Amino acid sequence: MASAQWQRLVDHVVAVPEQIYETWTSSEGWNNITKFGKEYGENGVSWCVIFNWDMYHDVGLDAVVPKVDNVAVFSDWAKKRGSWSAYPSIGAWVNLGNGAHTELVTGFDADTVFTKGGNSVRSGAADNGQGNGVWSHSTARRSARVVGYFAPHFPDGVCPPTADPADPRGGGAVASWRHAPASKPAVSLAHVVHAARHDPPAAQGHTSFKGDVLLVEKALSAEGLLPHQYVDGSFGARTVDAYSAWQRRCHLAGPAADGIPGQGSLTRLGAQHGFTVTT
Repeated sequence: MASAQWQRLVDHVVAVPEQIYETWTSSEGWNNITKFGKEYGENGVSWCVIFNWDMYHDVGLDAVVPKVDNVAVFSDWAKKRGSWSAYPSIGAWVNLGNGAHTELVTGFDADTVFTKGGNSVRSGAADNGQGNGVWSHSTARRSARVVGYFAPHFPDGVCPPTADPADPRGGGAVASWRHAPASKPAVSLAHVVHAARHDPPAAQGHTSFKGDVLLVEKALSAEGLLPHQYVDGSFGARTVDAYSAWQRRCHLAGPAADGIPGQGSLTRLGAQHGFTVTT
């Protein structure tokens, strides 16, 4: 059975490495240039809201959240649509400091909300007004800094764990929830790249790394890009064409959409279809 959409989202968020993603310049300090801004299509600007949107985009849920880069704007958007709450829920966008910052909720208990966000600093570090990376934090739920939460409606109709006793998405309130990642199979990038280069010129049906390729082919088939009869563990010409179509769907073009898997496109495919990517 496929994981609920909120579960796939929080698994993905938690899996993002916690580290600095910006570059320091002597004239400007941290420069806000990140892979997250590149994915969003707006770089060199504050990117805490951009990170939130990217996380939903990575698992195919960007249609349920607004593509905005401002905390006050998404807060107003949520309030007008009945998606605003005073209580945390998993995957919610928290408004911190009355529009100063936002992160995604990854857990909560009676007293604390646990979040992870971009354009932030490691817990306990001083940022002098500038974030620089992706980090996890904990905040007192009743702190004046916590203004409220945008709680998106997930298309599969499953309400995530919520502390809201009247959550409009139909979930029953729970006292606490902490992340325990669902077990996922792993696909080796090196294996599928090898297969994509060596299976097509080999004999019909040749398989280099059948287990890895099958997971990729099943995902491509679920995306409507590969007919089911070609899901056989061989990264043949049909699979190369299907993967090229997936790369174009990821807004890649030219040599970057040649049907040979890359880290970014394969990670996004895995995030949407339940597998992780190793080197």
